[in-house]
Amino acid sequence: MRWLLGALISLTVPACRFDVPDVPGDEAPSTRMVRGTVVDFESGQLIVGAASVITSGLTPAPTITSTGAAFTIQDVPENSAFQLLASAPSHRPTFSEAVLVGTEDLVDITAAVVSETFVASLATGFQITPSAARGILLARVVDDRGEPKAGVAKAAFVLDASVSGPFFLGDNRQPLPSATATSASGWVVWFEVAPGVAKLSVPAAAAVTLDMAVSPVSAGTITLAQIRATDGAPVLPSNISFASQIIPIFARLAEGGRGCTACHSGNGIGKDLGGLALDGSTAYVFKELIEEDPLRVQRSLPEKSQLLTYPSREDPPDRHPNVTFTSPLDPDYLKILVWIREGAKDN
Repeated sequence: MRWLLGALISLTVPACRFDVPDVPGDEAPSTRMVRGTVVDFESGQLIVGAASVITSGLTPAPTITSTGAAFTIQDVPENSAFQLLASAPSHRPTFSEAVLVGTEDLVDITAAVVSETFVASLATGFQITPSAARGILLARVVDDRGEPKAGVAKAAFVLDASVSGPFFLGDNRQPLPSATATSASGWVVWFEVAPGVAKLSVPAAAAVTLDMAVSPVSAGTITLAQIRATDGAPVLPSNISFASQIIPIFARLAEGGRGCTACHSGNGIGKDLGGLALDGSTAYVFKELIEEDPLRVQRSLPEKSQLLTYPSREDPPDRHPNVTFTSPLDPDYLKILVWIREGAKDN
């Protein structure tokens, strides 16, 4: 399970650099605390007895302390997305839905664990024998208000993994073997999901757009996820301006950006060890992205550009220490993607 811990930042620094003075007041990235409890998936009640959690998607792994069902995670970088892998007696190790950390501490979050009894009821109801070498993905489809969404047809679910499913659960999360769409509960399940990461793709001529955080899967585990459903096919932005739409993405969180410059400036790890600076003038940042390393922005293969892949969760993990874009439908991800498709212009 080494992939759970991610990969280290590369120590290779490009030989050619466009050095600029550090911006006054540059500081190391701020960190936050995350506090919560481990609960039973079905009942929502606190786990009785010892429980534990580890993080997936953060490198280095933060410090975690646990007491009974309660846990505290220290030193989580701002603007990070990660999952928790929770364990408890008589329960299957379970990856949580994506935890999103902004500029404030998170308190009272829950990490659910799925009981072996519930796993057995699903296996019996759908006449599936889950193998120890693969995982199970349980996801809840919700609308824009976060309410469970019924009627999402089986054809809308395209999972980029070797799987058995999807299957659907009823109002009480009971198996519905003959169902062909989500019930009022919104729950959908896949068995035999290959270890690595699970992500949804948008089918051709989609009647609904399904957005799910790219989620970790491991042998013999459960993965919980939320799928946000929006009517119609995805709408891509167009005529993206580097100066007015891409540069603001890198800004500090307080300025409405994603906090990239906190690492990629001054003595930040992204600049010092990763070799990429995102502070300075617009012209300077453009040179850093386009001229310093041809892999950062690839006009011929936009989706392979490191500007997109490094802040995203991948399998095997890349050398970026945290996840920023939870899925390829993140609005900022789409802006960068379209900008590259439009020629990655200095406009």
